[in-house]
Amino acid sequence: MKHPPRIAAIILLMSTCLMAQGTRQTEAIIQSILEGEVPAEREEAVPKASVPGEKKPVQSPRKDLKPDRGTEAPGPDEVLLKTGIQLYNASMNQAALAKFNELKSKYPESPFRDSAVIWAGKIYLGANRPAEAIREYAAIAEDSGEYPMALYSIGEARYKSGNMPGAIESFYQVSSRFPDHERSDDALLFLGNIYLNGGKGTQALEASINIIRYYPDRETVDDAYYLMAKVFEKDPTLRDMETARRVHRAFLKRANDEGSPQFRNSPLKARVERDLRYIESTYFKMGN
Repeated sequence: MKHPPRIAAIILLMSTCLMAQGTRQTEAIIQSILEGEVPAEREEAVPKASVPGEKKPVQSPRKDLKPDRGTEAPGPDEVLLKTGIQLYNASMNQAALAKFNELKSKYPESPFRDSAVIWAGKIYLGANRPAEAIREYAAIAEDSGEYPMALYSIGEARYKSGNMPGAIESFYQVSSRFPDHERSDDALLFLGNIYLNGGKGTQALEASINIIRYYPDRETVDDAYYLMAKVFEKDPTLRDMETARRVHRAFLKRANDEGSPQFRNSPLKARVERDLRYIESTYFKMGN
């Protein structure tokens, strides 16, 4: 992780910069992306995914956040956590929740407590009980290693409950305060979709550009291209079907590139092909 403070500052100031640079400068940024001249700002990315209404399921809470006990037998708190996870993976959610709650109750100082909280919140979120999920996540302190995940999950819960301003706040905090976290790009993608659906094309475009420039190796990069195309298709201010067509073509070009597995294996590929055919047949009199 080379420059977390610098990346955080860039993300925090991106909106202001886009407006200050003006249309020509923004077009130059988009042009460089379409031509493949995207700067590799990050040393390494951790692939995962989660998008509102899009492709992959939400990743399970991290399982590697445990103290090093060497070859010692696991303690009773760790056994409770692992038992709860086993029950959850077997779709026995209520039994799993009981184990996580038992861990929290019996071992409030356990290093596994916050992980149990994340899992419990995940169960509530999956059961469409966002208020209870938020209550769980809010119990995690800011100095916890699970805090960024809790913050992201609060954003998901707020999104599910229809609290868009609250969701924006949570996702923005994740992306700006924890730019190296495994969910930072997902947070930006959530923001982009919320903004697009809310008619805020400039902010949606900003989110897609940030993902492409700063997280080019993560599994959300194909979604970011698709989001960018949708901005130019749908936003009343930025609508530009020629640019939308170019973004879709850039996506498909990368899908044919052996060095771009995120695009080659993307579930969005068929949708991009369909959208491109529609744009070309409707606006450029090409094809059927």
